[in-house]
Amino acid sequence: MIELDRTFLGRLSEQLSELIEQQSAEVFKRAGLVIPVKSSSLLGAIATLGPVSVAELVRALDRSHQLIQQKVPKLVTLGLVTRRPDPTDQRAILIELTDKGREQLALLESLNGEFERAYAEMEADAGPVFDTINRAITSLRSRPLIDRMVG
Repeated sequence: MIELDRTFLGRLSEQLSELIEQQSAEVFKRAGLVIPVKSSSLLGAIATLGPVSVAELVRALDRSHQLIQQKVPKLVTLGLVTRRPDPTDQRAILIELTDKGREQLALLESLNGEFERAYAEMEADAGPVFDTINRAITSLRSRPLIDRMVG
Protein backbone atom coordinates (compact mmCIF):
# COMPACT_ATOMS: atom_id res chain seq x y z
CA MET A 1 0.00 0.00 0.00
CA ILE A 2 1.28 3.47 -0.91
CA GLU A 3 2.06 5.76 2.02
CA LEU A 4 -0.07 8.92 1.87
CA ASP A 5 1.06 12.30 3.15
CA ARG A 6 -1.12 15.21 4.30
CA THR A 7 -1.74 16.27 0.70
CA PHE A 8 -3.96 13.20 0.49
CA LEU A 9 -5.90 13.71 3.72
CA GLY A 10 -9.17 13.45 1.78
CA ARG A 11 -8.21 10.03 0.41
CA LEU A 12 -7.12 8.87 3.85
CA SER A 13 -10.49 9.91 5.31
CA GLU A 14 -12.22 8.05 2.45
CA GLN A 15 -10.28 4.92 3.38
CA LEU A 16 -11.48 5.24 6.98
CA SER A 17 -15.06 5.75 5.78
CA GLU A 18 -14.87 2.74 3.45
CA LEU A 19 -13.40 0.55 6.20
CA ILE A 20 -16.13 1.57 8.64
CA GLU A 21 -18.78 0.93 5.98
CA GLN A 22 -17.43 -2.54 5.14
CA GLN A 23 -17.09 -3.59 8.76
CA SER A 24 -20.48 -2.13 9.71
CA ALA A 25 -22.05 -4.07 6.83
CA GLU A 26 -20.79 -7.28 8.44
CA VAL A 27 -22.35 -6.26 11.77
CA PHE A 28 -25.61 -5.30 10.03
CA LYS A 29 -25.78 -8.63 8.22
CA ARG A 30 -25.09 -10.61 11.41
CA ALA A 31 -27.85 -8.68 13.20
CA GLY A 32 -30.39 -9.23 10.41
CA LEU A 33 -30.40 -5.61 9.27
CA VAL A 34 -31.24 -4.91 5.64
CA ILE A 35 -30.68 -1.16 5.96
CA PRO A 36 -27.81 -0.11 3.69
CA VAL A 37 -25.05 1.18 5.99
CA LYS A 38 -24.77 4.47 4.10
CA SER A 39 -28.53 5.01 4.36
CA SER A 40 -28.78 4.62 8.15
CA SER A 41 -28.80 8.34 8.89
CA LEU A 42 -31.30 8.92 6.07
CA LEU A 43 -33.67 6.33 7.52
CA GLY A 44 -33.26 7.85 10.97
CA ALA A 45 -34.07 11.31 9.61
CA ILE A 46 -37.17 9.96 7.87
CA ALA A 47 -38.27 8.42 11.17
CA THR A 48 -37.69 11.66 13.05
CA LEU A 49 -39.15 14.07 10.48
CA GLY A 50 -41.55 11.92 8.50
CA PRO A 51 -43.62 12.10 6.48
CA VAL A 52 -40.95 14.26 4.93
CA SER A 53 -40.00 15.66 1.52
CA VAL A 54 -36.64 15.21 -0.14
CA ALA A 55 -36.01 18.95 0.22
CA GLU A 56 -36.53 18.70 4.00
CA LEU A 57 -34.16 15.72 4.17
CA VAL A 58 -31.54 17.65 2.19
CA ARG A 59 -31.68 20.48 4.74
CA ALA A 60 -31.75 18.18 7.77
CA LEU A 61 -28.85 15.98 6.65
CA ASP A 62 -26.82 18.63 4.80
CA ARG A 63 -26.55 16.29 1.79
CA SER A 64 -27.19 16.87 -1.90
CA HIS A 65 -30.66 16.56 -3.41
CA GLN A 66 -29.26 14.08 -5.93
CA LEU A 67 -27.77 11.84 -3.23
CA ILE A 68 -31.03 11.66 -1.29
CA GLN A 69 -32.97 11.02 -4.52
CA GLN A 70 -30.61 8.15 -5.37
CA LYS A 71 -30.96 6.44 -1.99
CA VAL A 72 -34.75 6.55 -1.55
CA PRO A 73 -35.66 4.00 -4.28
CA LYS A 74 -33.50 1.34 -2.61
CA LEU A 75 -35.25 2.00 0.72
CA VAL A 76 -38.61 1.64 -1.07
CA THR A 77 -37.50 -1.62 -2.71
CA LEU A 78 -36.42 -2.98 0.68
CA GLY A 79 -39.85 -2.11 2.08
CA LEU A 80 -38.42 0.33 4.63
CA VAL A 81 -40.18 3.47 3.34
CA THR A 82 -43.05 4.46 1.10
CA ARG A 83 -43.56 7.49 -1.12
CA ARG A 84 -46.80 9.38 -1.69
CA PRO A 85 -47.81 12.77 -3.08
CA ASP A 86 -47.88 15.64 -0.59
CA PRO A 87 -51.57 16.60 -0.23
CA THR A 88 -50.59 20.26 0.24
CA ASP A 89 -48.16 20.41 -2.71
CA GLN A 90 -48.77 18.02 -5.61
CA ARG A 91 -45.24 18.66 -6.93
CA ALA A 92 -43.68 17.23 -3.77
CA ILE A 93 -43.42 13.61 -2.67
CA LEU A 94 -43.54 12.63 0.99
CA ILE A 95 -41.42 9.78 2.27
CA GLU A 96 -42.41 7.88 5.38
CA LEU A 97 -41.28 4.86 7.33
CA THR A 98 -43.08 1.53 7.03
CA ASP A 99 -43.60 -0.89 9.91
CA LYS A 100 -40.62 -2.86 8.59
CA GLY A 101 -38.57 0.34 8.55
CA ARG A 102 -39.49 1.03 12.20
CA GLU A 103 -38.55 -2.55 13.15
CA GLN A 104 -35.22 -2.26 11.35
CA LEU A 105 -34.44 1.08 13.02
CA ALA A 106 -35.26 -0.40 16.44
CA LEU A 107 -32.89 -3.27 15.69
CA LEU A 108 -30.19 -0.82 14.64
CA GLU A 109 -30.71 1.25 17.79
CA SER A 110 -30.31 -1.92 19.87
CA LEU A 111 -26.73 -2.09 18.54
CA ASN A 112 -25.84 1.45 19.69
CA GLY A 113 -24.15 0.21 22.87
CA GLU A 114 -22.05 -2.32 20.95
CA PHE A 115 -21.00 0.30 18.39
CA GLU A 116 -20.13 2.72 21.22
CA ARG A 117 -17.94 0.09 22.92
CA ALA A 118 -16.25 -0.87 19.65
CA TYR A 119 -15.48 2.75 18.75
CA ALA A 120 -14.31 3.51 22.31
CA GLU A 121 -11.89 0.57 22.05
CA MET A 122 -10.68 1.79 18.65
CA GLU A 123 -10.18 5.29 20.07
CA ALA A 124 -8.24 3.84 23.00
CA ASP A 125 -5.82 2.52 20.34
CA ALA A 126 -5.95 5.44 17.90
CA GLY A 127 -6.86 8.53 19.90
CA PRO A 128 -10.04 10.66 19.87
CA VAL A 129 -10.95 10.09 16.21
CA PHE A 130 -14.57 11.28 16.42
CA ASP A 131 -13.73 14.55 18.16
CA THR A 132 -10.71 15.15 15.93
CA ILE A 133 -12.74 14.70 12.74
CA ASN A 134 -15.44 17.03 14.06
CA ARG A 135 -12.83 19.67 14.93
CA ALA A 136 -11.23 19.31 11.48
CA ILE A 137 -14.60 19.82 9.76
CA THR A 138 -15.35 22.86 11.89
CA SER A 139 -11.89 24.28 11.20
CA LEU A 140 -12.16 23.86 7.42
CA ARG A 141 -15.66 25.32 7.36
CA SER A 142 -14.47 28.40 9.22
CA ARG A 143 -11.30 28.80 7.15
CA PRO A 144 -11.06 26.82 3.87
CA LEU A 145 -7.81 25.36 2.52
CA ILE A 146 -7.49 28.09 -0.11
CA ASP A 147 -7.36 30.74 2.62
CA ARG A 148 -4.73 28.73 4.46
CA MET A 149 -2.59 28.29 1.34
CA VAL A 150 -2.74 31.79 -0.13
CA GLY A 151 -1.38 34.29 2.00
